Amino acid sequence: MQVANAQEVEVNVVGSDTFGRYPKISAEQTWNMFISDNWLITYGGFKRISEVLPAGEGRGLFNSIRGGFLLAVVSTSVYRFDTAFVPIFIGKIGTLTGDVYIDENLSSQICIVDGENAYIYNYSIPAVPGPNFALQPLPFFPSYVSYHNTFFLFGSSPASTNSQFWYAYNGGTGLTITLNTQFALQTKPDSALVVERLPGRGNNVLVVGSTVAEVWTQVGGTENYRRVQSFNIDYGVTSISTLAANEEQICYLAQNENNSPTLFVTDGSSTKIISTDGIDHLLDEIQFPGQSTAFFFRQDGHLFYQLTFYNPADNLTLIYDFTTSLFFHASDENLNYHPARKVAFFNEKTYFISLNEGSIYQMDTTLLTYDYSTDPASVGFEIPRIRICKTIRKKNADRFRIGQFTFTIEQGVVPQNAPTGARVDMSISKNDGQSFGSVVSRELNPSGLYRNQLRFWRMGQANSFIIQLRFYGFQRFVCSNGICEIY
Repeated sequence: MQVANAQEVEVNVVGSDTFGRYPKISAEQTWNMFISDNWLITYGGFKRISEVLPAGEGRGLFNSIRGGFLLAVVSTSVYRFDTAFVPIFIGKIGTLTGDVYIDENLSSQICIVDGENAYIYNYSIPAVPGPNFALQPLPFFPSYVSYHNTFFLFGSSPASTNSQFWYAYNGGTGLTITLNTQFALQTKPDSALVVERLPGRGNNVLVVGSTVAEVWTQVGGTENYRRVQSFNIDYGVTSISTLAANEEQICYLAQNENNSPTLFVTDGSSTKIISTDGIDHLLDEIQFPGQSTAFFFRQDGHLFYQLTFYNPADNLTLIYDFTTSLFFHASDENLNYHPARKVAFFNEKTYFISLNEGSIYQMDTTLLTYDYSTDPASVGFEIPRIRICKTIRKKNADRFRIGQFTFTIEQGVVPQNAPTGARVDMSISKNDGQSFGSVVSRELNPSGLYRNQLRFWRMGQANSFIIQLRFYGFQRFVCSNGICEIY
């Protein structure tokens, strides 16, 4: 019921990760949800499509556009997947763990780099009599590979004798590649860790070290590439595996000799730091930044950059939505890091390879659970969806009573074979997010009665308070902002 002379205050149920350096500044967080058209909805679930190996580590996933198949690396093994998703063994690489980098040229050659060696798979050569997969004897330790204007471009691992060099290699019709030209970082003494083509800038590539990045342009002839001397970036990459490119820009976890890690975006002509004070503080506390991975993917008109730190000491996944310029948390069903490592868009669907085991999963917002089974009848686990709202306090810090809190919510239809019933748990903090009190639950309407208006009453007195909401169920949730009465 409404209280006379109560003041209505908006509660931003629809919100993102805008937490501050300390909880007193802001404790706002959103887990496994994001904002679409000013409503809060569920982030994508996933379903296992193929178990490549019962154990192991998913290390790389690549969509061969020209070949029409997926290439996956699990532990030391390389597999090919056609549309039936039956794994076809291709060959072995020499390392067991860590990200691998994959790209292809126009001659049916796919190059795989694992930080120590490069390998060529030529899918135009029949496996029998074969072979169609071979190690490349390079005079350096390749740390990265990308294809650009007929060349495979290689970064150089710090373990290489002359790690300041990067290389352009010619492809061929068989299982070999040959050196064309060799270059070096010029702005600072550094290792040329990554060479990546700049999206939408034809002849330009970005060469990234640990403290600096340079733009180079292809000029042809014996010189081949030349550095753009009017522009460089005074940030290198903290972890190579966090570098990802989309159709417009390159994003990575960046650092230099004077600054701690931050999230950084460039299109090759301008730069932008996208992390907030709270996110930067969170990144400062990462103990093992090298044990990380990131990728871009597009879903429902939103472009996401997903960054994961998978060491148990860090155990964190962040999402940056470039469409709304907002951060969110993602996780597995136990609120540990999200298992996705590499994403590929194949056959009109989005797939990822798992960090935790040798399987490939489909990922989509129409999938409303985390399902680790290939059985079509399997239901999977609930996605933990949490929203911690903005702190509510009076400008003069006066004490007040908290009356009614209400917001509008819709839950979707429960999938077949899934348990019925859905609820929302609400708890509040009166100490600026340091701890939350007892939980009050509200059961939602049964299937068929989708729309709900939830109401919570009599939440006591406070100088400030924060509302936390947790959504339980095997269906979608769509939430609007709410209203709280204080007096």
